[in-house]
Amino acid sequence: MTSQQLEIFLSLARHLNFTRTAREYYTTQPTVSRQISLLEEEWGFPLFVRSKKEVRLTPQGAVMVKKCREALDVIGSGIREVMSIENGADLTIHIGCLEGMNLDMFVAPTAAYFNKHYPNVNIFIERRSFGELRDKLEKGILDLIFTLDFELRYLQDVVYDEYYPVLTGLLMSKNHPMASKEDLKAEELSGETFILPDDKEAPGRTDELKSILQKAGIQCGKILYVPNQESMLLNARSGRGIALMDNSLREVYDTDHYRFLELPKEIAPLSVVCVWKRGNLNPAVALYVNTLSENEFIDVFVN
Repeated sequence: MTSQQLEIFLSLARHLNFTRTAREYYTTQPTVSRQISLLEEEWGFPLFVRSKKEVRLTPQGAVMVKKCREALDVIGSGIREVMSIENGADLTIHIGCLEGMNLDMFVAPTAAYFNKHYPNVNIFIERRSFGELRDKLEKGILDLIFTLDFELRYLQDVVYDEYYPVLTGLLMSKNHPMASKEDLKAEELSGETFILPDDKEAPGRTDELKSILQKAGIQCGKILYVPNQESMLLNARSGRGIALMDNSLREVYDTDHYRFLELPKEIAPLSVVCVWKRGNLNPAVALYVNTLSENEFIDVFVN
């Protein structure tokens, strides 16, 4: 079924004459008849009663006249909207990224690239916790979020792209007794207090922490639960424990205050993911996601 078939059907319904419809579309009567027959075959009911004296609509055909007009109006509206986008109509996209994430590595370069190449798209970026990102994405407040891939199990009806692999590690205060040891081994941190966000903020992290520590040869001591990732960083810096973190965080590179001990990739593989709701039809989302996939490593100063 094509738009032209629908237009031919509506023309014949208007004229009730094959010759006039054929003239209107610069074609032949057999071609018009064939197009109508194709629609009738596809839909499974007759649209017209044909006789030597007249052509008239069937009851089914009368219903489809109204519906086909509505369908063509919707298609026409869509085409006009697409043309307005291509001609520079303003669009808006709301992006959320995980608190603590190093924007210089991830979100800021892509947003700057997008601003440069698509100046008609207004981008709004905000930092949020794991739980806030999930909630705002679900409610449609955010169009797209950057988070860590273990969060995918708690997000419903979403599409995602793996944006960037990151390294998992253990973050401790520079003043921690073990922080100054150059050849520090993971197993030497056995019995320490480890810091996690609470279960409401990040479900399932306790089992994940214990599994990672076991693979690394570390015996878990106490677990200190805090409200969110920013609180994890604050408590780690205060020397209250060791936080399970990754190198997407800006604090990992703050060697004046922290020591970050990387864990082998096979122990805790992890990636930053870009996530959006399957039903989000904001054209700016499709444009942004396609830009990410076509430009894996964006350097705004070059591009």
